[in-house]
Amino acid sequence: MILRPPQALMTHYGHTEVIVCDDEFELGRRAAAAVAGRMRELLRSQDEISMVLAAGESQNMFLSALSQERDLDWQRVVCFNMDDFWDVRMPERFTCGYQTRTQLYDKVRPRQFHLVRFNAPDPEAEARRFGGLIARAGAIDILCQGIGTSGHLALNEPGATDFRDPELVRVVDLAEQSKRQLRDDPNFRDLGYIPRKGITMTIPALLAARHIFTMTPLALKREILTRMMAITHPTAGLPATILYQTPGILFVDRNSCPLSLLSGRS
Repeated sequence: MILRPPQALMTHYGHTEVIVCDDEFELGRRAAAAVAGRMRELLRSQDEISMVLAAGESQNMFLSALSQERDLDWQRVVCFNMDDFWDVRMPERFTCGYQTRTQLYDKVRPRQFHLVRFNAPDPEAEARRFGGLIARAGAIDILCQGIGTSGHLALNEPGATDFRDPELVRVVDLAEQSKRQLRDDPNFRDLGYIPRKGITMTIPALLAARHIFTMTPLALKREILTRMMAITHPTAGLPATILYQTPGILFVDRNSCPLSLLSGRS
């Protein structure tokens, strides 16, 4: 059982439990404690566990807090990044892999970590390579993800997502809303352009994980969370709505939480 600090507001979005934290710092701590608790539980009965992790501004506090969790045998953990942008011109410091490596992997030293090759000459070949790694890993134990302002999970964008996709990894085009989010992301201000394509795990590959944690703080996420929580039938037009029928935990804060939910729980 995962123990949580008292006084968090809790509700549900379909099968997903929603925990409302005060701010992104509390969210990071609560989410890290929940994920670390699940990791410890699994490591008591398994020789090794596998995790899929995300990057982005919304994951900063979570990754930092997870790196500080004690008594975790990271030498028995294999990590995968869920996606990355693809552009052969892009310096590594702007990639999702760079963020997760510097914020987490370099600190905790997992047994292995696998990143998408953001500058691979052939993105389709890279998607096949990364998909092969995931297939050989077998069942994913833990998924740690966010929700984009477009409503995407990983880089599975509105109108271009198949909830029954037979592939594990695909090359995708970034939605215009995702590009706008990147323009406002502090990590991208110095790049000078926005990547147009990405390589991502598909929805079925992500949601096949045994335990799913979604971290979505910050005010820029309120609009998409408000739209998402008003929809009770998953639609590829807003991919994150698949969480309605997916057991897991969604962590939000008072800045990202829909106002109707806050007023109803205050």
